[in-house]
Amino acid sequence: MFSDFGFHLSRAWWLDLGFGLVLGWLLMTSIFVVELAAGWIRITGYFQTISEIPFASAFLVSALLFVFVGISEELLLRGYLLTNLAEGFRWFRWITPKVAVGAAVISSSAIFGIGHIANPNATPTSTFVITLGGIMLASGYVLTGELGIPIGLHISWNFFQTTVYGFSVSGLQLPVTVIATEQAGPQLLTGGAFGPEAGLIGVGAICIGTIAVVQWVTFREGSISLCSQVWTPEIR
Repeated sequence: MFSDFGFHLSRAWWLDLGFGLVLGWLLMTSIFVVELAAGWIRITGYFQTISEIPFASAFLVSALLFVFVGISEELLLRGYLLTNLAEGFRWFRWITPKVAVGAAVISSSAIFGIGHIANPNATPTSTFVITLGGIMLASGYVLTGELGIPIGLHISWNFFQTTVYGFSVSGLQLPVTVIATEQAGPQLLTGGAFGPEAGLIGVGAICIGTIAVVQWVTFREGSISLCSQVWTPEIR
């Protein structure tokens, strides 16, 4: 059942999805504004596509692509893999739930980072930063037991990164963007050709995003704690 992997689709689930979408937009917009103000990027055009496909059609296809990527990757890496790792670690009775979930978060996030190692312009730094991004995405799941926050955040982070602001997303450049940009700043900070996910500015955004997720869950639920369904299989 999809509900076992974070798809209960309650009112709270949809609120979390909306929060994730807004958070991804805010984080990537902040990166764009900071880099633009610092002179690390140069705007080269608007509403561009390098194919013969009309801009509106290419824009829509890009949006649908990132919806698919956000749902499928979160279902696989957080909903399925993280959950099964946490449940597996709990077979060792001396491992506490917190340790089991922590180990599952780190393991699944490392796999997330390694999964991008063959992308264009990937570096050890990009693998590390994407692993941190996996921890940010996992935080919403382990605190709520639902995939609303990570799916929303994953979709808008990717979509605004490349389709709106023209950065490379994990080293990949889509043939459509609202604002075409060219990197000019130090690679250590901006991530260079790989995009913000390989630079310190990406690390900063991920740290802020993780804090925002914790604050949101605290606001919505009144407190925060690890959700037991992450490591406890439902009995039917």
